[in-house]
Amino acid sequence: MLFLVFLVLALNFGISWLNAWSVGRSWADSKAVGGWPRFMVWCAATMSASGFTWCYLIVIVLAVSTTGYLKPQYVQAALELGYVVIIIPVLGSGLAIWMDSVTTAIRRRNAVSIGVAGWNTFAMAHNTYEAARTLPEVLKHLGSLLKGGDAKGKALIVVGLLVMVALCAGLLTTAAIIRATARKYAERVGQELKSPGLPTKGYRRQAAQHA
Repeated sequence: MLFLVFLVLALNFGISWLNAWSVGRSWADSKAVGGWPRFMVWCAATMSASGFTWCYLIVIVLAVSTTGYLKPQYVQAALELGYVVIIIPVLGSGLAIWMDSVTTAIRRRNAVSIGVAGWNTFAMAHNTYEAARTLPEVLKHLGSLLKGGDAKGKALIVVGLLVMVALCAGLLTTAAIIRATARKYAERVGQELKSPGLPTKGYRRQAAQHA
C-alpha cells in the first residue's frame, strides 16, 4: 500500500512538473498574444501548483503522523482541508482546459487532439463526480472538529499550518520551474535569432501554437 501511495505521488509530481515546464515554454509567447492563450497558460499553472501542493501535503502529513503529535482524526482533517483548498481551482481550471481541448479536437480532427480531448473529458468527469461525492462528508467532518475546546483549537491551528506550508511549497515550486524554463527558452530563441543560418523552426512552431 505504501509503495502504491508513493507511486501515485511520483506520477502526480511528474505531471505537475510537466505542466509547469509547458507553461514556462509558453509564458513569453502567451503574454505577447494575450487573450485565451494567456488564460490557458494560467489554468495550466494552477493545475501544476495544485498537484505539487497535494504531493507536498501528503508527504508532510505522513511525516507528522509518524511522530504521533497529531491524532488520526487531525491527520485526516489536514488532508481534507488540503482537498478543499485545491479542488475548486482544479475544477475551474480543468473545465477551461477541457473546453479548449474539445474545441481543438473539433477544429483539427486528428488522433492526438481527439485523444487529449477524450482524456480531459474523463478527468473532468471523474474529478467532478469525486468532488460531489466527497465534499459534503469532508465539510461535515471539518465542521464537527471546529466544535471543541482549546485542545481542538490548537490541533486545528497545526492542521492549518501544515496545509499552508504545502500550499506555499506548491506555489513556489511551480513559479521556480516556470521562471527557469522561460529563461532557458528565451535564451535559446535569442541565440537562434542572433545566429544567421541557424533554423528558427522551433520558435515559429511555438508561436504558431498560441496564435
